[in-house]
Amino acid sequence: MSNREILDAMHNPALQENGYNDVVTQVDFRLSDHPNPRTARKRNIKNAIKALKPTKRPFYSPRRWFRGKYRHTKPNQCVIDGIDCMNADYGDLFDEYFRDPVTLQVKPFTPTAGVLPGRGRDLKGTYCPQHMMLYHNLMEWIEQEEEEDPGFFTKMAKKGVAFVPIMRTEKAPEHPLIVKWTPIFQEAMKDGIQILHYKNPISNENDITMLVFDNRVLAQTAPRSNTMSNMDMAEYYRIMEQMQGQRQ
Repeated sequence: MSNREILDAMHNPALQENGYNDVVTQVDFRLSDHPNPRTARKRNIKNAIKALKPTKRPFYSPRRWFRGKYRHTKPNQCVIDGIDCMNADYGDLFDEYFRDPVTLQVKPFTPTAGVLPGRGRDLKGTYCPQHMMLYHNLMEWIEQEEEEDPGFFTKMAKKGVAFVPIMRTEKAPEHPLIVKWTPIFQEAMKDGIQILHYKNPISNENDITMLVFDNRVLAQTAPRSNTMSNMDMAEYYRIMEQMQGQRQ
């Protein structure tokens, strides 16, 4: 069911009269109110995993046997609610989940049947922004749970790992102009603009940094709508189709 069909299925003439032409989902996830923070977090993790499980077709549905047990399988469909994410706005989540953290080039986000990375088969769809935010919160809760593990040092000791306190020397403060222009260079990296560093052969310190607009390189990267906003999702899915075509 497309977003337009979902909107029409609401059977509310006022929606069309007022110019509404698309829908977004609203995820009703209630945080645990348990007084113990760790217990509350564990419950949130359990409930989030349950809420992020992909929607399955009924066992008796013929489509389950011909098209698979998962209902929403298009690349731009949310695997939970089936909403079309082609024009969705992911905000800052796009850079975190749809880009490689090292190269900052676009990469496919692949949810799994078991929700957590590596658990269950990879799914063909995605998460809508609202479910992606819940997934982001889930990852943070799991990270907090691991960091606050009371048996952490015992586990590390069994692996032969010990922690030794040290004192590091503080780095000299950077020049104010470097601090000022650093965000611009970060945006340039996200847009695939090449950055060259020339080191001093004697001190081995960086002397010169240059932005290079190389059309040959830019042609192979995914541009964003502008340097200070997130990439358009339609462009993202177009790039994903090109990447899949190249693999074939």
